[in-house]
Amino acid sequence: MKIKPVHVGLAIAVTLTFTLWVSGQHREAVTARALAEPSTSMTAPAGPNAALASTPEARAYLSRQAFEQETRSFLRDAPNLSDGTRNARALALSREIGRREQTLELSAGEAVMLRIGLIQAAVKDDSERMRQAQMLIKRYRELGEARQRAFLAQQRRDAQFQDYKAREARIVSEILTMEYYPGGMSRDDYLRQRLQEARVAIYGTQSAPPLTP
Repeated sequence: MKIKPVHVGLAIAVTLTFTLWVSGQHREAVTARALAEPSTSMTAPAGPNAALASTPEARAYLSRQAFEQETRSFLRDAPNLSDGTRNARALALSREIGRREQTLELSAGEAVMLRIGLIQAAVKDDSERMRQAQMLIKRYRELGEARQRAFLAQQRRDAQFQDYKAREARIVSEILTMEYYPGGMSRDDYLRQRLQEARVAIYGTQSAPPLTP
C-alpha cells in the first residue's frame, strides 16, 4: 500500500515533536538523576528538612517529579506491556495531563507534546497513531483559535481600546502627510511621541494597550 505524503509529513512532525520533548527532559540534571536513581529521587527528606518538604511548594515540586518519572517510565516500558496495562496507564497519564493543564501546571504546548508521546507509545497501528495525532493537533489548534476569537471579542468590547485605535489611526494619517516634524524629530520619533500622548490620555499610563493575548 502506498503511503500518502500527508501521512509521511505528519509522522515526521509527530516524531520530531516527541523527540524534542524527550531530549529536553533528558537535558535536565534532575531528570538524569531521577532516571538513574528513581527510588532515591522521590524519597521525602527526614529530620529538620521534613517541615520544608511539607510546604505546598515542596509538595507541588515532588508531585511534578513523580508525574514526570511516571511518564518517562511509561514511555520506556510501553513496548513490553500488555495491551490492557499499556492502555490503562496511558489513560491515567492522559487524565493527569488534563488536570495539570487545567490548573496551569502545564502549558498547552507542553500538554500537546506529552499527549503525542503517549500516542506514540500506546498506539501500535501506524495509521491509527497518525490519525490520533492529527486529531489532537486539530483539537488544540481549534482551542487556540477559539481563545483568540474570545480575546478579540473582549477587545472589541473595550471602549478604551476602541478609542485608542481610532486616535491611533488619525495620528498616523496626520503624520504621514507632514513634511517636517517639531523639534527636528524624525517621523518615527514624532509618531512615537504622539502615540504615547494618546495612551496617557486614554489609559493614564505610557504603556501600550494590550494587543495580543
